[in-house]
Amino acid sequence: MLWGIILVVSAVSGVVQSVTGFGSAILIMMVMPHFFNMLQAPAITSSITLGITAGLAWHYRKQIDLRVMILPTVIYELGSVVTLQVAGNLDLEVIGISFGVFLIVIALYFAFVPSSFSIRPNLISASVCSLISGVCSALFGIGGPLLAMYFLVATKSKEEYIGSLQFLFAITTTINLVIRMQKGFYTLEFLPVTIIGIIGITVGKMLGVKILEKINVELMRKLVYALVGISGVMTLFEHLHL
Repeated sequence: MLWGIILVVSAVSGVVQSVTGFGSAILIMMVMPHFFNMLQAPAITSSITLGITAGLAWHYRKQIDLRVMILPTVIYELGSVVTLQVAGNLDLEVIGISFGVFLIVIALYFAFVPSSFSIRPNLISASVCSLISGVCSALFGIGGPLLAMYFLVATKSKEEYIGSLQFLFAITTTINLVIRMQKGFYTLEFLPVTIIGIIGITVGKMLGVKILEKINVELMRKLVYALVGISGVMTLFEHLHL
């Protein structure tokens, strides 16, 4: 039963990640905590999502702009690594609630008032979005929303957006997974579940890539904003125990 659930959820998450650039970890983490503890669940989720981020990065490798992603990658990973070391001393409930509310607010703002203000692709916005995303990735396993919003304005096409963002995720997820393995959060006993998840998420990726080819950039923006809001609602509900 577990393998069937993981297969289906991973396939759906593969479609979502391929079309919007993030979201697979959010969907998989809806299921994993029901079968594994909160140290193991993010580690297994990372091992599964690594399959699609690496796959999409390779698929769009010719569109990746290294100049756009180097700084965000470095800052994201610094924030993530440092947070992983001190996470045990933080009040994750309060942080989780605050993060959920924050995501909902920015999703509503950018969805309904996009013309009055927009993220500028500069050093400050890259640093802030990357740092917050890296911290949130370490704490909640959700590092995509803010980075997605930054890369939407920092890249020139939907293919460059997907390729650059996924390359960043592939690098940072690999490093974070190694750290989780060193800490004993991920062991070989989870390999079968990982393999099933990778199979599902790969099938989803194949379908998602076909969908991506048919949608325009404006629709992609709306989907990203919607998923950011959904991420906030799910995070808020999880930490309020509703």
